[in-house]
Amino acid sequence: MNWVPEHALSLQSRVHAPERVNLPAAIAGVTWRPMTPADASAIHQLERVAGRVDHPGFVTTLEAFEHDLGRDEVDLHTDSLLGLADDGTVVAWAMTTLSPQDGDVVKVAVTGCVHPDWRGRGLGTAIMAWHDERGRQQLATSTKSLPGWLASYADERAGDRIALFESWGYDLRRWWLELERDLADTIVEVPLDPALRLQLYGPEWSEPTRLARNDVFLDHWGSLPTSAADWAATDALPIARPDLSWIAVDPATAEVVAFVLTSVNEEEWVADGRTSGYIEYVGVRRAWRGHGLARALLSRTMLSYRDAGLAFAILDVDSESPTGATALYSGIGFRPINRSVSLVKEL
Repeated sequence: MNWVPEHALSLQSRVHAPERVNLPAAIAGVTWRPMTPADASAIHQLERVAGRVDHPGFVTTLEAFEHDLGRDEVDLHTDSLLGLADDGTVVAWAMTTLSPQDGDVVKVAVTGCVHPDWRGRGLGTAIMAWHDERGRQQLATSTKSLPGWLASYADERAGDRIALFESWGYDLRRWWLELERDLADTIVEVPLDPALRLQLYGPEWSEPTRLARNDVFLDHWGSLPTSAADWAATDALPIARPDLSWIAVDPATAEVVAFVLTSVNEEEWVADGRTSGYIEYVGVRRAWRGHGLARALLSRTMLSYRDAGLAFAILDVDSESPTGATALYSGIGFRPINRSVSLVKEL
């Protein structure tokens, strides 16, 4: 009988998943049920409280959270969990979301938290057990012969969270650097390649930029294509700032060949004590790399930030980026201020 490598088998064939996932048993006076859309505000408030401990400086907006709950691929009845204290207060939440897109992996995003005052009572362990069972169920729906990931993330300051995930078999797979640039320092404007046109991002450029993004990040670790629906929903969020986002267009083809996209979350200014813009994406298509496009668009973006009254530019970068992005950012004045890590359990 011929031996078949495990990854040559489909996830459906090789992932051991329970037929039924039950809600956790009541623990420490906390009972469990699935989420509903009406719970979004209460969960968001919990996330803000927990975030001050787990990821200070990063604040998820209510609109972004509502978008995550309403994704087409999410069935709240099976994919979510809510922990309620005796008085009805939300003290824990969890979700497992199977990505509708796949590249080199099939990925289930594992998210959630426990209120800081309720930690150490077994709620986190109950959530992880539920994550594991539901995540396995979702991966086992795939007929693809690809690695299957249960994936989450953590700020390096959230040591308890990292330890909990490690105890459930997750690896610290990839580190990400958070960088900042003081816009009061000199910004040298770099001219764009004259063969291209500098253009503010807007609705008419949404789809060409999405296609460019998916092409650029095709070889980036853990990156999956972004669907048209997800891209449009992100563009519609109040924090999206097309007026501070720049693209480079090839006039001969009307193709977007490079981009820098921005969001501005004023709720984070309170936590940080300063104004800032966040650079969501920086990308250059392969055929145009080596022409200084990223540097040109970044300089234009930072000047736009300063003109808008922002004090800092912030971004996150893969510490092992295949494009040498870390050196680029360092060369134009960005400095590291924090790290986070991708946590992966591969099945």
